[in-house]
Amino acid sequence: MQRVIVLRSGLVLAGTVLAALASPLLVPLGQRQEGVTFCYPFLGPVQRFNPDLSQSSLARTRAHEAAHAAQCRREGALWHFVRGLATSQRLAAEAEAYCAEASFAVANGGQARLEYARVQDELRERAWFGRFSSDSLASSLASQCPTIAVAAARQEAEWQARSRARRSR
Repeated sequence: MQRVIVLRSGLVLAGTVLAALASPLLVPLGQRQEGVTFCYPFLGPVQRFNPDLSQSSLARTRAHEAAHAAQCRREGALWHFVRGLATSQRLAAEAEAYCAEASFAVANGGQARLEYARVQDELRERAWFGRFSSDSLASSLASQCPTIAVAAARQEAEWQARSRARRSR
C-alpha cells in the first residue's frame, strides 16, 4: 500500500512538472509579444514566434531570440532562470539580445542611428526596467553593443550637422 501511494505521488508530481514545462509552449503568445525563448533543463532553448509577424519583423525577432538561446546554452537553465529574476541581470541579458537585433538590422541595410534608437526605445518600454533611468538603459545597451553605439552616435552627429546646415540656408 505504501509503495502504491509513493508511486501515485511520483506520477502526479511528474505530470505536474511536465504540465508546467509544456503549458508555455501551448498557450498563445500575447498580441504584443513577438517571440519568446524558454530555457529548459536538459532540453535547452525552445523558441516560439508570433505567426502574425511580417518577414522583416520575424527576421529581426529571430536575431533577438537567438541571443537568448545562446545565453541559455552558455548559462544553463538554472542560472538563466535565476539571472532573469534579478533586474540588473535581466537588463544585461535583454541589452545583449537587443544588440543582436540591432546588429542584424544594420547588417541588412538599416541605419545604425535609427536601429540603435529603436532598440533603446523598446528597452525603455519594458515594464521590468521602469526603475532604471534612460541613461542607465543606454549605458547597458552601449556596453553590450559598443560598435553600433559608436556608429549610431557618429551618424546622429552627421545628421544633426546636415539638419543645422539646411536650416541656416
